[in-house]
Amino acid sequence: MDTIKEAHYNLGIAYLEAGQYNRAVPEFEAAIKLDPNFISAHCALCRAYLEQNALESAESAITTALKLDASHQPALLLYGTITEAYRNRGKAYLDDKSYTEAVAAFQKAITLDAASDNAEASDSEQTHVYVHLGAAYIGLKAYQEAIAALQHVIAQDADLVDAHYNLGYAYVEQGAYDEAIPHLERAIAIAPHLKRAHYNLARAYRESGNLEAATNAITETLRLDANYQPAHELADTIKQAHYNSGITHLNNERYSAAVTAFQNAITLDADFVSSHYNLGLAYLKLETYPRAISSLEKTIALDPNHKAAHHALALAYLGQQELGKARDAASAALEIDANYQPAHSLLEAIDPSHTPLPIPSDSETQDPTPSAPEHSVDPQPDTKSRQEMHHELGTAYLDSQMSTEAIAEFQKAIDIDPGFLPAYVSLGATYLEMGQLDDAESAATAALEIDADSESARQLLEDIQQARPVPPEPEPTEPTPTSTDPPDTQQDLERGLVFLNSRQYDQAAAAFKRVIKVEVDSVEAHYGLGQAYLEVGAFDDAAAAADTVLRLNPNHNQARELIQVIKFARNIERNRKIRKKVLSYGAILGIIVVAGFVAIRLNLIPWSTSSVPPNLSVAAALEESSGNGFLDAGETGRIRLTITNRGGTARNIQVRFEPSSIAGLRFKKPAPISKLSKNNQETIRISITADKNVKGRTQKLQILLFGKTGLIGKMEPILTQDFSFKITPTL
Repeated sequence: MDTIKEAHYNLGIAYLEAGQYNRAVPEFEAAIKLDPNFISAHCALCRAYLEQNALESAESAITTALKLDASHQPALLLYGTITEAYRNRGKAYLDDKSYTEAVAAFQKAITLDAASDNAEASDSEQTHVYVHLGAAYIGLKAYQEAIAALQHVIAQDADLVDAHYNLGYAYVEQGAYDEAIPHLERAIAIAPHLKRAHYNLARAYRESGNLEAATNAITETLRLDANYQPAHELADTIKQAHYNSGITHLNNERYSAAVTAFQNAITLDADFVSSHYNLGLAYLKLETYPRAISSLEKTIALDPNHKAAHHALALAYLGQQELGKARDAASAALEIDANYQPAHSLLEAIDPSHTPLPIPSDSETQDPTPSAPEHSVDPQPDTKSRQEMHHELGTAYLDSQMSTEAIAEFQKAIDIDPGFLPAYVSLGATYLEMGQLDDAESAATAALEIDADSESARQLLEDIQQARPVPPEPEPTEPTPTSTDPPDTQQDLERGLVFLNSRQYDQAAAAFKRVIKVEVDSVEAHYGLGQAYLEVGAFDDAAAAADTVLRLNPNHNQARELIQVIKFARNIERNRKIRKKVLSYGAILGIIVVAGFVAIRLNLIPWSTSSVPPNLSVAAALEESSGNGFLDAGETGRIRLTITNRGGTARNIQVRFEPSSIAGLRFKKPAPISKLSKNNQETIRISITADKNVKGRTQKLQILLFGKTGLIGKMEPILTQDFSFKITPTL
């Protein structure tokens, strides 16, 4: 029997060595049948199955062999070979994107590794199979399973770049952006040229709201591969987010934040015309005229027909008192659009030879006053009275929605000439707009005491009375209705119509509402209510009332006409607001320049050309506790600024940084220096903290000093200086 067993075994070995694996298998199986404990035959059978890539059958054969002798070295080697074959099979499936099959193969390899007592099994090999398993799960979009596998890897080896990248990617796809960021940053620290890590880091930062960090990451992605299309698409998205943020900041008067947002948008698209233009507007609002000019000139270089940019450039030159350049820029806007009203308004203020556009008669809202010729650059002192100058300046402030400043100017005009009627009317209108009805009524009454026939003062007083809360209805003389004496809705309806015809719209609305409360389906009451709402400018409520009429009576033609009137009134109001906003910039700056010049000529404002400007210098240094000269991750240090003045007195010195916010860093805004005299020095220290996961780099800052020259000077940039320091990450 042993001879027959050996014959089968030897024949199987001959077939095996000849590569005839199909013929070898039955010979080994015959030998095993004769002797189930024939361990060499089990091992040979395993080899034959391995050569045929029949891993499950090979595994079964070698498992039986190890049960016979767990320390049998050939069997142990074959067991390791099978495990490696499963790993290789999984990699092949992974490369072919057959993710389900890849997961099964990798899991089998992990199971075999776990069941093996073989010390030769490499921890590195077992760790890497988890990396591949995580990648296969990602292919299946099974991100939670991928995260579990990859976290197991990092617990074994914290420096595997693929593990950190795949884990970061899985977190991004799962929407856990804060968890993704440190793993992607770690992957980049190990492999700085891994563009996919930079790209997905940009995605994570963008989704977590850190647009500046996202900008840095996507910029680095495109530096590594300028043709990487997903990065271009993401850059466009981030650019638009910066731009939208800038517009929001601009509208909310957060101009420094707007500057940062528009600069970030330009970082991603150097030819982004709208960002250059709005950056110029933000600098204009900050009165940083040189930078405004630079941004607006760039806008015009990209789009020579951008009339608003030409006009804004004129305003920036006006802020620098360069009237000739302002005139040229405004004229350039008119060459593009001869009817562009803001440019006309600006030229009217600085060029006496300019012919203004005719103003439609229906735009006059106050009593017409004699129109004096526009001031020239060198006006005669008696061209316009001081009270008229203050009144025009107050009107410009009011157009720019600067009510407090407008009131001050109107009051100055009244103080100079207590009989100056237009100032009282404008003062009352301003108080009315602010909701201060008692003050508004006092001003209107004072105007009527000067001229009892003033239509504008009478209209103002009527507007004030209409704005007051509706007084309660007087008690009726007839008996109060009871449950057996229902309310007289017909009488209320008639009252409403009388109030409507006498322009007492609030009282009319109250009467119609009483009718509707009793008779919900009263077409006449709903229609009258819609008319009353229209007259007081409550367009939404008016439209709702008209819609109710049509619901009750679809053939009510007057209600259809009312809806058309409401739409027309809405358009007029919208256009009025747009025109008012567009005109305000040019009007107020132009009038301020002219008014200031006249005030100087009339000696209302003392003027001296002998004032010495400040001459500031700043020395910057990083102070940190570790003593290594760097700001380490998680460390709080201080930026020490030593500011020296060798010129005239500077007041209200403010320190700003550009950029104003930086990914991974937090610093506090320093308090202003109220005064710094000649040959004096001031040292301030600004706390700065690096996040624990901050990216290592050399950080560049631009230190900007703003201040006032003299007692009545305006805030203006005094000094700009670059400063840089190094940040070291956690290793």
